[in-house]
Amino acid sequence: MQAPDSMTAPSLVQVVPSRQPSPTFLSDWVLKFADRHRHVLLLAVLGLYALGLNGHWRLEPDSALYLTIGRNLATGGGYTYHGEHHHLAFPGPPLLFAATFKLFHSRSLLPPLLVMWLIGLATLGLTYRLFLLHAGRPTAVLMTFGVGISRLFYRYSFELLSDMPFLLGVMAFLVGYEAIFHRRRAGQRLEGEPVGSAAWYDWVLLFGGLGIAVVMRPAMWALLVAVILALAWSAIRGPRRLPQLLTCLAVVMAAVLFWKFDPRHTGNSIGQYEDALFEVKFSHINVLLHQMIFDYAPRLFEATLSQALFGARLGAGLNTIAGIGILILVVGLFWHRPLWGLWVAMTLAIVLVAVKPLDRYFLEVLPLLVFAWWRGIRWLNRHLRQPWGDWVFLGLLLLGAIINLSRTGEFITEQRWTPFLNHYKEGRFVSTQKVVSDLQQNLPREAWVIAPPKFGRILTFLSHRRAVEAKMGPYLDPARQGVYVLEPLDPEVEHWLRDHAAHLGPTIGPTIQSKFDPEPWRLHKVEIR
Repeated sequence: MQAPDSMTAPSLVQVVPSRQPSPTFLSDWVLKFADRHRHVLLLAVLGLYALGLNGHWRLEPDSALYLTIGRNLATGGGYTYHGEHHHLAFPGPPLLFAATFKLFHSRSLLPPLLVMWLIGLATLGLTYRLFLLHAGRPTAVLMTFGVGISRLFYRYSFELLSDMPFLLGVMAFLVGYEAIFHRRRAGQRLEGEPVGSAAWYDWVLLFGGLGIAVVMRPAMWALLVAVILALAWSAIRGPRRLPQLLTCLAVVMAAVLFWKFDPRHTGNSIGQYEDALFEVKFSHINVLLHQMIFDYAPRLFEATLSQALFGARLGAGLNTIAGIGILILVVGLFWHRPLWGLWVAMTLAIVLVAVKPLDRYFLEVLPLLVFAWWRGIRWLNRHLRQPWGDWVFLGLLLLGAIINLSRTGEFITEQRWTPFLNHYKEGRFVSTQKVVSDLQQNLPREAWVIAPPKFGRILTFLSHRRAVEAKMGPYLDPARQGVYVLEPLDPEVEHWLRDHAAHLGPTIGPTIQSKFDPEPWRLHKVEIR
């Protein structure tokens, strides 16, 4: 007789509840794709940068200033501009260009352009290294690709300006800081590298990067403040304080050495940038606050932040939404890495207080903004209900990638057009070489030329003459100096002529006008009435 079910002997087979498979997210697939195709992605970035190199100087007033001082340094003229000691431009870019002029013994600007191009690639290499230390190879590949296709980063790899060398120094410092204070201290291994303590080259990157950054841009003062605050926070939280102390001493030493050896420094003046900040900005707090609230802040959120990260303005209203989103991500970045969040916050403070908001001022924090954007959209991917999480993630990822790639493509097209100057800045500089030849043939070296806006520094470098803009006119006296005026006239020139009881003499040399020039170029001697 069969026993009832209740009396059946216990089974020896234990039933194990089935495990639910972990959900898969599109962001995880993107990381795996980036890692699996890392060589293709990194070679594609390198190919983009090879396409953009054309050997032409993208004429800009600031780069002309750096090049002129650099040439004077290389030829023994000292840290001078227009024959006088210079107090404005930070010494890093002129010293860099002076070194290229001395090393290559050439008047061609191809060597400086190649140096800047290599600096851009080296900065991408440091971007890879930073996120390799921080988050592993897949994220490092993705961040390097994202920064590399950014229109902002791409453009300034071909500009002879201080922005990219400054970013190189900042990234080198951040890599050394990450290795010394975070990854290595946690005992996490990278293949072929020691565990637990920083390697010698991490200290070289830390101190060398700091030194490069300090001499390149006035934003270095904000960087030093951010580092000091981050070091104080790290010392409070961490068991080891010797690395923090050494780095803090290095920061203080960098500031002291810069103060002592800065070629702009004379007497009690730090430099024109710093003097203007303290004397003009902070001495008129009411004006400063009004400017911040009603001018700079609207510009920052309605255009500048979205243009820096996405490569273009997204449209009225959307720019502000994107700007607020970026600000929220920056707050999250602070809790993730205090130094990173502090550095981005200090950059925002500089833009709100000291300078007119432009996207170029965010190049120095662009890799951190790209990473913050990635963290933000990945968080949404993981916390929104599927499949909405994947769709939102994909849309936001493509928003940044497609716009930046298309704008970078436009930049490459501009770089590859021939003749280049016909397309650069809508042909504004097509007649430059003819004007330069006119000045060289008809004016002595000691002559002063009042030039149209945005043109004085460029003419100074190319013609070896002393070209200034109308705002510098009050410093000239046609009764004591040989002063000339280059048309088309700026309205300020007419005021200057009236104030000095002077008028324009007959045209000297040929009248120059191309199909791109709305008005002809004419050179006149200033004559006293």
